[in-house]
Amino acid sequence: MTKHAGLLKIVVALTWLGLSAATAAGGPSKDMWSGAWTFEMDRQDRPWLAFSDPHGKTVFRIGCGTHFELDAVYPGDAPKQEHTEASITIGNGKTQMDFAGFTYAGPESFPPDTSVFNQADLGHPELAEDKWRALENRVLDLMGSGQPLIVSAEGKSYVLPPVKAPRWRARFQKVC
Repeated sequence: MTKHAGLLKIVVALTWLGLSAATAAGGPSKDMWSGAWTFEMDRQDRPWLAFSDPHGKTVFRIGCGTHFELDAVYPGDAPKQEHTEASITIGNGKTQMDFAGFTYAGPESFPPDTSVFNQADLGHPELAEDKWRALENRVLDLMGSGQPLIVSAEGKSYVLPPVKAPRWRARFQKVC
């Protein structure tokens, strides 16, 4: 077995385990792989890259406008109260990033019985423009890697398919 084939088996196994854990935790279901990535401009011409499950419920989204915003179904346990500090890790098999923010009860636009993780300004609203752009590029590189994205917290995770939305990054950065 080649090194690449062995690594692929590990990724497939982790993907299956991640989907199973998320499903058990009330997170996105296994059939979400039939969901879709979209890139849209909202009414205020703010860009949003989002992944929605087959029922049209938002599982993950990132956008900008007044500030940079990241929302994701929280794979960990539901918070005991609103606005609870939390963090998630997003990885693509090659690299990963940690995001600190807060959890909330999921609104109707998210899958039922889920909590939502939210982070504004990538957790660093105070950064100088050049450092902010470097951080933004790192996040967009992670998203645009062409690899599945693993969203994890508290030892639980789910896997999103690779981002597939035409020219999303150029359109996103044109506005942001």
